[in-house]
Amino acid sequence: MASPGLLPLGLVWLLSIFTNICSQPIAISNETESDRQALLCIETQLSEAQVFTAWSNASLELCNWHGVTCSAQSPRRVIELNMASQGIRGDIPPCIAKLSSLRKLQLSNNSLHGVIPSELGLLSKLSILNLSMNSLEGNIPAELVSCSQLQILDLSNNSLSGEIPPSLSQCTHLQEINLSSNKLQGRIPFAFGNLPWLQILVLAANRLSGTIPPSLGSSLSLIHVDLGSNPLMGGIPESLAKSPSLQILRLISNNLTGEIPKALFNSSSLIVICLQKNNLLGSLPTFIAPSPPLKHLNLGDNYLSGTIPPSIGNLSSLITLYLNQNKLVGSIPQSIGNVPTLEKVNLNINSLSGTVPPSLFNMSSLKYLGMANNSLIGKLPSDIGYTLPNIQDLILPGNKFEGPFPTSLLHAYNLRRLYLANNSLTGFIPFFGSLPNLEKLDLSYNMLEADDWGFLSSLSNCSRLIALLLEGMNLHGNLPRSIGKLSISMKELWLRNNKISGPIPPEIGNLKNLDTVFMDYNLFTGNIPSTIANLHSLVYLALAQNNLTGQIPDTIGNLVQLNDLKLDGNNLSGGIPATLGQCTQLKILNLAHNSLEGSIPKAASRRQGHLPTLAGGATASRLPAPRGPNPRGARRPQLPARGDLTLADDGLLPYLRTRAFGLRIEQPPPGFANRVGKKERRAGRTDRMSEQERRGSPIVLRWAAA
Repeated sequence: MASPGLLPLGLVWLLSIFTNICSQPIAISNETESDRQALLCIETQLSEAQVFTAWSNASLELCNWHGVTCSAQSPRRVIELNMASQGIRGDIPPCIAKLSSLRKLQLSNNSLHGVIPSELGLLSKLSILNLSMNSLEGNIPAELVSCSQLQILDLSNNSLSGEIPPSLSQCTHLQEINLSSNKLQGRIPFAFGNLPWLQILVLAANRLSGTIPPSLGSSLSLIHVDLGSNPLMGGIPESLAKSPSLQILRLISNNLTGEIPKALFNSSSLIVICLQKNNLLGSLPTFIAPSPPLKHLNLGDNYLSGTIPPSIGNLSSLITLYLNQNKLVGSIPQSIGNVPTLEKVNLNINSLSGTVPPSLFNMSSLKYLGMANNSLIGKLPSDIGYTLPNIQDLILPGNKFEGPFPTSLLHAYNLRRLYLANNSLTGFIPFFGSLPNLEKLDLSYNMLEADDWGFLSSLSNCSRLIALLLEGMNLHGNLPRSIGKLSISMKELWLRNNKISGPIPPEIGNLKNLDTVFMDYNLFTGNIPSTIANLHSLVYLALAQNNLTGQIPDTIGNLVQLNDLKLDGNNLSGGIPATLGQCTQLKILNLAHNSLEGSIPKAASRRQGHLPTLAGGATASRLPAPRGPNPRGARRPQLPARGDLTLADDGLLPYLRTRAFGLRIEQPPPGFANRVGKKERRAGRTDRMSEQERRGSPIVLRWAAA
């Protein structure tokens, strides 16, 4: 029998177990409380947002708070904080680092600013860090090297500066690095190529310099490399071209030079090659890889020369082919048309010649076909609208195509852009009203005829039309009032350099979204319609070199977005409207060769450092045009022997160059000699101004032919 006051050993053992069990919740509570206090610290340092409404000191169950994920097993710790796209503003609170078990931190697409706190390096269990699409500044903290478990690092679309810390290569578990769209400088760390698990490296749109590290080609895991839009120099490393794992290579808009490694085009893994906008040289190699997986090839805007090899037809999986803006010569190989998957072919701006192979016009998969600015000849197939049933963009200007316009294109119902300018197509302009998706139509500088202008009424069915270009086509007759029935979405109207006569229809004022109107170099008569003031989005208005009469409507001051106004070479009379002063964006104003009176409104003559230019540099209503070639056969008045020039703003005087007009100043105003000439002579001119000049009253120059 046990002695009094002593407990049996079995009971002692039970009590010890019970004590341990009872004390465990206290330990859990302490760790959870630490995470809760860290979250409350985060909430107090960030701006109020809807996401924080459930975060409060009264709520103990933090694992149910919005954006918070806890571990499943005890002790329940915060392992993920996902606050993406929640409208959060402010600096990233350093107290995030107190969430010591955090594995994923997702704060992308908010309005965070300031620097990335170095305390994030204390999160030793962190595997995903995404701070992209914010306004963060400063350097990438080198302390992130302590996040030894980091697998995904996304700091893209911020304003981070400085160099990429080479120590990041010590995070050997990294699989994805995205630092694009920042202001990072310096070189790409060589050791990135030694990261054993790195699959994605995106450093595009920074200010990185130097060369591409050849070590990137030694990685056996790298599948996606994007170094575009940096000033990188040198060549493309041969090792990168031979990478056995690489699938996507984007080196757009750099300063890369040399020839493209031939191994790049015969890779057994590459799917996307984008090398456009560099300084690459040489010719296209022979494509010999059996059934290569390449789907997207863009080599545009380089200095590639030679011919397009027929072996390009071996790229049997190709979807997009961009060889535009190079120095390629010769004919287009027939084999391109044998690639059954091709959707986009861009051969614009080369020196290709000969006829287009029929196979290229028989690709039912084709959506974009661009062959602009070459020397291609022949006729467009009469059935092209049927053989290219999915075509959306047909870009063929600047060639030598001839013959009748293929009316089958009126059955290419997916057409959005049709550019056929600067060819020798004949016949009548067809009725395009059957093309519901048509957005841009350019038939300029062909030999097409308007007939009775019925095509214009037909275009009113094209509700998506935003640009109509019929420049330099020798069109005759009156512009019909149906011009006002074109799509309300219209932004550009180019009718310049024709022989269109009669009045400008007032219905043009219905096209309220127009920002560009070029109707100069025609035979228009009558007044400038007052309805033109309805075009509040207008930026460019050219009615020059016509036979317009009457006054400039006062309502022209409603065009407050005007940047360029050219009314020269007409028979306009009356005063220059004072309302022009409301056109505060005006940079170019040409009223020459009319019979206008008065002065340029002071408010229009100088705004935000931009000065209007009339007749090549001076401001006047009757100033002769500059000497030089006569543009497009424009009518040039005879130079009067003498005349007066009225300037409303003395600030324009330093910009007047009489030599451009072959003139001499007979009676300059006081102080004029001190202010006309080299810009450096304008310093300190205020003390030399006359009282008349200080008041800004009109100054009259008397000029004569030199």
